[in-house]
Order: sequence, then C-alpha cells, then structure tokens
Amino acid sequence: MSRSHGITPIVLATLGLGALAEALPSLGVSHYARTLVYYVAYYLALGQAWNLMSGLTGYVSFAHGALAGIGAYAVVIALNGDWPMAGALAAAMAASLLASLVIGATSLRLRGTAFTFATLFFQELVLLILRKLPFTGGPGGLVLQQILPLWVPYAMMIAVAAGATIVFVLTRRSRLGIRVLAIKNDEVAAAAVGIHATRLKLFLFCASAGIAGLVGAIHGLYAASLYPDTVFSVDLSLIALAVPLIGGVATASGPLVGAVLYVGIREVLQVIAPAAHLVIVGLLLLAVILFMRDGVVVEMARWWRRRRGASAGGSIVRERKA
Repeated sequence: MSRSHGITPIVLATLGLGALAEALPSLGVSHYARTLVYYVAYYLALGQAWNLMSGLTGYVSFAHGALAGIGAYAVVIALNGDWPMAGALAAAMAASLLASLVIGATSLRLRGTAFTFATLFFQELVLLILRKLPFTGGPGGLVLQQILPLWVPYAMMIAVAAGATIVFVLTRRSRLGIRVLAIKNDEVAAAAVGIHATRLKLFLFCASAGIAGLVGAIHGLYAASLYPDTVFSVDLSLIALAVPLIGGVATASGPLVGAVLYVGIREVLQVIAPAAHLVIVGLLLLAVILFMRDGVVVEMARWWRRRRGASAGGSIVRERKA
C-alpha cells in the first residue's frame, strides 16, 4: 500500500510538469525559452533511458548516444521513404532495440569496465558503418525531406520525457526493479537465489534502448539534418551518463536536475567559452563524485532530513526547558 502511495505523488508531479511544458507555446512563452525547455526534456528523456539500464543495474553504458543516433537515422530514412509517422517512430525504436540485442547479448556477461569499453567500441563501430553505407548518406549525412513545424517534435519530446520518467518510477518500485537492484548489490548472491541476472539485464537494456531510439528519432525530426560525426559523437553518450550521475543516479528526479544544470551551464558557456562546456560538465561531474557521491538530489534530501531532525530536536529541548 505504501509503495503505491509513494509512486502517486511522483507520477502526478511528472504529469503536471509535462502538462505545463506542453502549454508553454499557448501561454506566449518566447521561442528561446521553449528551446531551453525542449533541450531539458531531450536530455532528461535520454538520461532516464540510461538510468533505466545503468542506474538500476550498475552497468555503465556508453552506447546510449549511438542508440539515439540509430533512432534518428531510422526515422529520417523511413519518412523519406513515405512511411507514416507512427510507423517511422516504431521503426526507429525497433532499430535501436535490435542494436541493443546485438551489443547486450555479446557484452552483458562482462562486468565492470569490460562492459563499459564494449559499449564504447559499439559507439565507434556504428559511426564507422554509417559512414560507409550509401542509403545513410555516407559522411554527408541525411536531410529530412518534409520539414515539420517545431511544435510537433517539441510536444513529442515533452511527452516522451514524462513517459520515460514514469516508466522508470514504475519499474524501480516493481518486483522487476527489486530483483534488478538485488543484482546491482550482489550479482552472485542474486544468482544463488534464482535470479537470472543476464536475462533481466538484457530485458532492461532493450527497454532502455527502445526509449533512447524514440528520443533520438524525435530529435532527428527536430534537427531535420543528420551528420554522422555529430549524431554519433561520443559527447552525447557522455551527456546521457552525466545527467543522471550529477542529479542522482537511480532516482526519478535526478535526471531532471542534471538536465536543468547541464542546459543552464551550456547556455552560459556558449557566451563565455563555447568549446569548453563538456570540460566544465566533466569538472562538475568530478565535483559531484568527490563531494556529493550520490548526486545532488540525494545529498539535498539528506541535508533536509538532517535539518528537520536538528530543528525537531531543538524544539523538544525548548519544550523540556519550558
């Protein structure tokens, strides 16, 4: 019972924030502000996709940027081939999911840095292949033939960011989430009590990849022009990892906080030092690891509990003195 009560406020808050973001165009909010909201939603959704896999299992993936890129290429190729929008988005999710099956089936038996390097190799392999394939446009990339109004991908990204957050919350509180967290804490002990670790990790990796593919597809609609060196840059995989780690890994609100911080830092640094934003994000991530090991959200929650405990203790002392 308490578990469902814990879920409801988070889900309602997510739906409320999503509805507010969707309403911004009709409220007369500036195009610049809506662009910032779009990118917060973009990195939030991608961070939640990473969080669903790596946050719950502890297996650090550098493949999510590539999985999003596959989704972006798939949706543009499908729409240029006169597919309906729903079919093109489904194809993008399917392409990313199939790619995750390939990398997951071969790499999820590895642990620690071995799995991380395998996903990083996958990122570079996909970039190399797409540069060579003629139907992907090679090094010149692809252009969406029918440009959509910007409010279409904007509305889609807000909905996907909210949906990805709700999926994470429900998964973490479910029996599946409890079993996966048991694997994260001690995979050998989890296997000893009958939990099939590889199967569960592969399932979560595929689900995470499907979300990443959908996120990449919507951003492909937003960007309209795809270039392999940009779409499959390792920068995006680093951001997908950094956003939940800065905000709070394996938490529902951590990726939102991380996305807001990242977009805010990027906007400030575009004026001061345009090429330095990833360096600053790396330094911020290092600071979080050193001083707020579990992320901003978790440390703030701890600080608030300590403050409430201290104030409660002080009030008790004052009452006794009175």
